[in-house]
Amino acid sequence: MHSNRKEEISQAQPARPGVLIGYAQNVISPSLERPVFLAGFAQNRRATAIHDDLSVRALAICTPERTLVLCALDLIGFFRSDIQEIIRRVHDHFKEQNRPEILIASLHPHDGPDTMGLWGPDDHTSGVDPQYLAEVKDKTALTILSALGSATRESKLMKSVCLRVPGLAKNARNPEILDDELTAMQFLDEAGSPLASLFDFACHPEVMWEQNTQVSADYVGYLRQAVEEATGAPCIFFSGALGGMMTPDVKEHSFVEAESIGRAVAKAGLEALGNASGSPEMEVTLVKKEIKVKLTNILYKFAFRRKLLPDVRDAQGRITSEVSLIKVGTTWFATIPGELLPKLGLELKERMRAGGAQTAGIICLANDELGYMLPAEDFRFPLNPFKPGKHYEETNSISKEIGPAVMEAVRNLL
Repeated sequence: MHSNRKEEISQAQPARPGVLIGYAQNVISPSLERPVFLAGFAQNRRATAIHDDLSVRALAICTPERTLVLCALDLIGFFRSDIQEIIRRVHDHFKEQNRPEILIASLHPHDGPDTMGLWGPDDHTSGVDPQYLAEVKDKTALTILSALGSATRESKLMKSVCLRVPGLAKNARNPEILDDELTAMQFLDEAGSPLASLFDFACHPEVMWEQNTQVSADYVGYLRQAVEEATGAPCIFFSGALGGMMTPDVKEHSFVEAESIGRAVAKAGLEALGNASGSPEMEVTLVKKEIKVKLTNILYKFAFRRKLLPDVRDAQGRITSEVSLIKVGTTWFATIPGELLPKLGLELKERMRAGGAQTAGIICLANDELGYMLPAEDFRFPLNPFKPGKHYEETNSISKEIGPAVMEAVRNLL
C-alpha cells in the first residue's frame, strides 16, 4: 500500500574504509549516415537529427569484499543474451575470484534507436542496425572496464534519500495507483564533496512523444545535466517501476517540458540529499535468482516467426531471465528484467523496508527487457490485440505469469 508520507529521508549510512568509487561514460548516439528507426511508438519513425547525445554510464563501487558495477544505457531495451555477452567480455579481464558483479539496465527512452526489433520500416522488418548494436556492446564493455580502472577515489560518506515528487508523472492506465517516489544516493569524499550521484525515478522518458524525430535522452538528459552542474560530479540514472503507464504529466510534448521535468526531479533530489546526514559505512551485497516463464503472447510469437525479435524460448516454450537484490548499506534495490507496474513496485519497496531497508528503490529493464509485468488480477489479454483499448500493456507482456514470477523471486531473495 502506498504511504501518505510527504517525504522520507534516511540517515546516510556509514561506509567502511576502503570503499572506492569509479565512473566512466561514453556517447552511444547512432550515426545518421544509415537509417535510424526510433523505438517506442509507431514503426518507420526515422531519426532526422541528434538533439542531445545518448550515453552509456557505469558506476563502480569497490569494497574489500565485493565490487559492484551499475551500468545505465540510454536505450529502449537490451535483451539478456546481449547483456550476458557484454558481462562475459568484462569478466574475461579478471580471474574468476575477482570478477565484479555487473548490472546493466536500459532507461527506456522513446527517442533512441531500435535495439530490440519492433520498430522497423514495417511489421516484417526489424529496426535493429546490427552494426550499431555491435558498437553499443563494444562501448558498454569498454565503459565498464574504464569505470573499474578509475576506482581510485575513496568514499568516506554515503547519503541516500527517498521522497515523493508529485505532479511530474501520472499513471495513464490506473490514475489512482501512482508511484511518484524518487530514490537518490550520493557518494562523498573526506571533505564532503560529491564523487557521484544516483537517481532512480519511475517515469517513461517519453515527453517528446511520437511526433518527435530527433534522437534524445528526453527528460533524463536534463536531469543528469542539472545534477552535474550543481555537484561537479557525474550522475547516473535508472528507471523505476514505470509500467502501467507511468508517463510524464505534461501540457505539451516539447523539449521545454522535458527540461522542466528533468530539472524539477534533480532539484528535489539534491535538496533532500543536502538535508541528509552521513557517516562512514557501506557494505555491498548482490544476490540474484533465475526465473523461467512460459511465453503465451501471440504477438510475440508472430514477431519470432518474422524474425523481428530473437526467439530465446527453450524446448518447453519458456523464457529464462533473472531478478536480483542489491544492498549498499541500508539502501536496497530490487532489479527487474522488464517494466514492472507501479502497484507491484510499491509492494516490493514496502517489503524491502519491512526487511530492513532504510531507503528502497526499483531498477527496471535490468539485465533484460521482457515487456510489461502486471499483477495477475489485473491482467486481461484483449480479444483483439491490435485494438487493445485499456489493456495495451498485456499485448506487450510475455504472459500473465511473469508478474507473479518476478514478485515471488524477489520475495525469496528478501
